[in-house]
Amino acid sequence: MARVLTYIAIAVLAVIVLGADYAPYVNLEVAPYIRRHTIIDPTTPKLDKGHMVDDYFSVEDLGQNTFAIGEPRYYQQNYAYLIIGEKRALLFDSSSGTRDVSPVIKSLTSLPVTVMVSHLHFDHLGGIIPFHHVAMIDLPQTRADMKDGLFTPKRYEYSGIADKRARPSFAIAEWLAPGRTIDLGGRVLTVLSTPGHTPTSASLYDPAAKRLFTGDYIYPTTLYAFSPGASMSAYHETAQRLLATMPADTILWTAHCCRKDGGILAPWLRMKDLRDLDDQMLRVKAGVVPYTGFYPRVYPVNDQMTLATGFPWNNP
Repeated sequence: MARVLTYIAIAVLAVIVLGADYAPYVNLEVAPYIRRHTIIDPTTPKLDKGHMVDDYFSVEDLGQNTFAIGEPRYYQQNYAYLIIGEKRALLFDSSSGTRDVSPVIKSLTSLPVTVMVSHLHFDHLGGIIPFHHVAMIDLPQTRADMKDGLFTPKRYEYSGIADKRARPSFAIAEWLAPGRTIDLGGRVLTVLSTPGHTPTSASLYDPAAKRLFTGDYIYPTTLYAFSPGASMSAYHETAQRLLATMPADTILWTAHCCRKDGGILAPWLRMKDLRDLDDQMLRVKAGVVPYTGFYPRVYPVNDQMTLATGFPWNNP
């Protein structure tokens, strides 16, 4: 009996150790069973800015031929951005795919549209299939997802487990290396590699408008820095690079609503918020900031953000 109990204790300890070591993956796999949620809010939201389309999408004119397309009834309240030039347009993120966003895009521009995603998570890549000209940041990790001429994100890159989303497969029309510019005609955007939230996260910089479109690298509410592939050191390196190269008055247009000092509108932050995030990450790494929760650990950042991280050993 003593030997059996010893074996059981060893087995339990092994499960605990492996669970802690692979916590980002375990958390994602068990999410459907422990965190059930309503995908679409049955009520029509009251927007602070913009207007609703088909009782699902919101469209907000940001000026300078730029539109924020939101999903305020979707539980993650995603935002994508349509950036229009004289010859072509670029849609940054394809929406979640819960509803087809392509008719909304067609209502806003008749120009050819290129779609580029900020990263490969399902709530940003899920609406890609209706589009036929897809650009992708050119990194070894994204190139590795090509097979037989089609791009298919890996299971944890897509992370659609909780919502039971099937991974899409599609052709890539353009590979965009970090630092490359995209000429939309009278409007030039720069592709930036901004890892942290994921290794393949990308941002777009519009220098004429002093706008940085960040995807999930930074946004109001709770930042997810604990999912598979998230890295605190990569977050810090990206923040340092952006703080050193972006003008101080750059506005960050982000991917998830909502600001704590506003209602339902396209989410934005300032470079000061990025500085606050980077400073707090350094304090978190030093172990001097109190947190709430077990997994993820949630830390305060400022009046717009909190930061959710994993354990130090699996969130380096």
